[in-house]
Amino acid sequence: MTRKGPLSVALSLALICIVGCHTTNPQNWGLPNDGLQMSLFVKTKRKSDIEFNVTIRNIGEKDVVLNLGMILANGKFQLPDKISLHVTDETGNSRELHFSDKRFSGIAGRVDAYVVPLRARSTYSLVLRLDQFISPATGEFDVKLKGGKYKIRAKFHGEGVREINNDTQGIELMNFWKGNLHSNTVLIEEQ
Repeated sequence: MTRKGPLSVALSLALICIVGCHTTNPQNWGLPNDGLQMSLFVKTKRKSDIEFNVTIRNIGEKDVVLNLGMILANGKFQLPDKISLHVTDETGNSRELHFSDKRFSGIAGRVDAYVVPLRARSTYSLVLRLDQFISPATGEFDVKLKGGKYKIRAKFHGEGVREINNDTQGIELMNFWKGNLHSNTVLIEEQ
């Protein structure tokens, strides 16, 4: 039996990680805007059932706060309606898809902001499905991609808080990131 020194053990562990570890950032990123970047990649795809991973990362040196949309029922339902998808088919026709949880046709209770603190050099990821988006332009509530090639990118519209409740009045003073952020573009081919 041979003894391995610290260097050979470290090299063996590094090789194991290179071969077997999954990277935490397998995706590409959109252009930076005011210290943030956004990424979109296809997590799973079965026919028109497409699941995306949307990630926002803070590449800046300052901590920020994101308002991703709204929270219902004291946190039981989180609706990231500040994230949309821009879909372009192979003929050049484009449409904007808006997040919409079809379980809620109307809201009759408390609404809070979907507040996410994002420290410098940190990321926040969401898993979203194509069937969670609607097309306001065409009135489609169950968006399906027909055969062909598509380019898809995500957009985040950052703004302050609109939903202020009596017990959360100080929330409007938080350092909300404001602006538009676009992800990289992913290509999808439907049969």
